[in-house]
Amino acid sequence: MESIERTVAKSLLEIKAVMLRPDNPFTWASGWRSPIYCDNRRILSYPQLREQVCRWMADNINSRYPDADVIAGGYGCHSARNADCAFPQKTFHIRKA
Repeated sequence: MESIERTVAKSLLEIKAVMLRPDNPFTWASGWRSPIYCDNRRILSYPQLREQVCRWMADNINSRYPDADVIAGGYGCHSARNADCAFPQKTFHIRKA
């Protein structure tokens, strides 16, 4: 059986979310330069994949932090709630002021 990590990686490659530019690295908002960019927003166009990734993410968080009351994060946290993921905790999305 294939690991979750390998399955997600294959899926991201299949939907062309992973881009490689070793000769012209991407510049991230932080200023870091990287030859690899993963545009996770592309998952939004694949509802079945999005829901599966959300379920894996929720299972992972719930197993590692069973006593957590709240989950806060960027866009992923917000989209997880919208995808009806299995977060028993309250979730909220942090935005810039």
